[in-house]
Amino acid sequence: MQAVTLNQIINILDELGVRSGDGVLVHSAIQYLGQPQGGASIYLNALCENLGINLDKTDSLESPNSGTLAVPTFNFGFARGEPYDPQSTPSQGMGVFSEMVRQHPAARRTSHPMQSLAVIGKYADDITGRDTASAFDPTSAFDRMLELGFKILLLGADVNAISALHYSEQRAAVPYRYWKDFSGQVKTSEGWQLRTYRMFVRDMSIDPRLDLHGVKEVMEKRGQWHSLPLNYGYVSFCSMRDFVATVDDFLYKDPWSLVINRPNNP
Repeated sequence: MQAVTLNQIINILDELGVRSGDGVLVHSAIQYLGQPQGGASIYLNALCENLGINLDKTDSLESPNSGTLAVPTFNFGFARGEPYDPQSTPSQGMGVFSEMVRQHPAARRTSHPMQSLAVIGKYADDITGRDTASAFDPTSAFDRMLELGFKILLLGADVNAISALHYSEQRAAVPYRYWKDFSGQVKTSEGWQLRTYRMFVRDMSIDPRLDLHGVKEVMEKRGQWHSLPLNYGYVSFCSMRDFVATVDDFLYKDPWSLVINRPNNP
């Protein structure tokens, strides 16, 4: 397997425009980028270098020049009756990098037990302090990242991995999803509590399979999507607002437009 170094990642982030003070939501599949020389932590080190996050000085994380790093740390065990502890419940299926960020001492985590985020940096407390019934509600962590002008960075991950899709799906009330409430034990600052959260779940009678490559193509034509190759994959970068606006437009024109197995007569 080809190697990937810290300097390679820093240079790619530089070329894509990741800058000090930025807020970045990262989706990752770093296995496609090569064998990291120094371990997976080189990705965190590179991002902190570019974003201006000094992990050695925690009192500097909220400085005006510090950026913010967020990763999805989803885990759907709560929907199966498992308790949720933001401090110890692992992410599932989010990749090695997301789990590494979650476990970092400087990371904070949102309280939504199924669709959580781990965040490091300037706006970590602001973002993770938001507790909404759905992870994509108004005033939610995702809504706040949009307000703050966050960017989306894909480290080897495909466009279909972008979780901000669900923000647009909820706003569009897409017909292939429906609301479902889940109740269970959540550990809070006041101890374990019975809490209820909701999720806009897939209708399994349809089992919708989505493809966002059309969204990516439109953004590429507009100059809003930027990618650079790295070994077996790509590192891609875009504005979260541009992504959400493009998906919103697709769903406004046709709420089934991203579903590749749409019913014959929806």
